[in-house]
Amino acid sequence: MEKRDTSLEALAAAALRRIARNESIKAYIQEYTLARDVLLRAARRFIGGEILDECLEVAAEVNEEDLAVTIDYMGESTRNAGMAREAAEEFSRVVRSIAERGLNASISLDLSHIGMAVEAGLAFDNASRLAGAAGDAGLEMMISMEGSERTEDVLETHRRLCEIHGNVGITLQAYLFRTTDDLREALERPGRIRLVKGAYEEPVRIARARGEDVDAAYRELMRMLLASGHACSIATHDQEMLDYAHDFLTNNGISREPVEFEMLYGVEPERLRAMSNFGYKTRVYLPYGREWYLYLCHRLAEHPPNIYRAFAEAVGVDVPGHIR
Repeated sequence: MEKRDTSLEALAAAALRRIARNESIKAYIQEYTLARDVLLRAARRFIGGEILDECLEVAAEVNEEDLAVTIDYMGESTRNAGMAREAAEEFSRVVRSIAERGLNASISLDLSHIGMAVEAGLAFDNASRLAGAAGDAGLEMMISMEGSERTEDVLETHRRLCEIHGNVGITLQAYLFRTTDDLREALERPGRIRLVKGAYEEPVRIARARGEDVDAAYRELMRMLLASGHACSIATHDQEMLDYAHDFLTNNGISREPVEFEMLYGVEPERLRAMSNFGYKTRVYLPYGREWYLYLCHRLAEHPPNIYRAFAEAVGVDVPGHIR
């Protein structure tokens, strides 16, 4: 049996992930103006704003640093077909705006935001229309991975989309035991493969313990992905993983052309700039929207000392280190 991390930081991170999934807490934050305004100040470090125009301005600033972006209109688990269609229309606006402004950008989305929590066919229809619009604009569309209860549905939708579209990427999570097989299948399809460690709390029977177990899996999957020559996105802030990827590519004479490195907006920006200085393609994940509560909790959970930074910013203290 794998040993679970019981350190104070690990326990705090687990608590934050559970809080993120508590709908009553989320509803309270959204309705209680004071709490919402305070937490929004902390969230702004990690998001492009609450509306599209704000996000587009930030995207242009990031582009000026020779970094691409992928824009995500935040939201998931939409339970109403009408709301799912509204979310899809907002993503259509994102595609049109990227094209109109000539931004170096792609789009990224959760299938449950555009209908999967209602019916898989609705998500497929909305995603297919978006993929077509993105393709016409010369853009990639990246599908994010969600909790394990949706993994198979997400992958099946990606399989179907790839029968029609060549610009649809998929995100795979290293901490799931199944991912080696999922990667082999994804390598047979077009579209960029984004490799992440995994952010959700999952049962021990299906997921590795965070720490060295996940790091070892990430290295193994990264070797498979990089050696394949398939278009890929190495999405991590872990400096050891970044160094490992760079050494693996260099020592094996593997082309850098299909490889990009992706990091979250507002998190360790100097590491992404360093990879850009090495000559790699680089991309910033830039979400926006009013559904930032869950996203903020996940960012704090990934590195609990961020709580101190978030607290300082929430009360108006200017903390250095932002991507801008």
